[in-house]
Amino acid sequence: MQGKKTDNETIYKIMISMFSTNNFNETARQLKIPVKTVANIYNANKDKPEFTKLYKEKTDDFIEKATRIIDKAMDRLEDTLDDRDERLQVNNLSTVIGTLYDKRALARGEPTNNEKLTINVELSDD
Repeated sequence: MQGKKTDNETIYKIMISMFSTNNFNETARQLKIPVKTVANIYNANKDKPEFTKLYKEKTDDFIEKATRIIDKAMDRLEDTLDDRDERLQVNNLSTVIGTLYDKRALARGEPTNNEKLTINVELSDD
């Protein structure tokens, strides 16, 4: 015997949540739906044109927001390095920049590893 048919609104909510979390368990918890049901609905719908279009829109929105935040954080970091009187937890800002940079790269389908990274910071008393 099969269970009841899932309504379109619930399918849409599952797909949106999966695009955000990429996690069956989290989506099931948020929507109070069994994990197996979430997985079945997601797998049955993920390649449908309306959902592939929605996924691309959500990904593009994230990339745009991440780029704006990275740019602002880099500007703030540059300003802080130029101003000796301003105190900023540079390690916190660099963690935010690095995390968003990696997530944006993943969303773009780009690699997130670096073979070699060299940073030179020169401070002078001028």
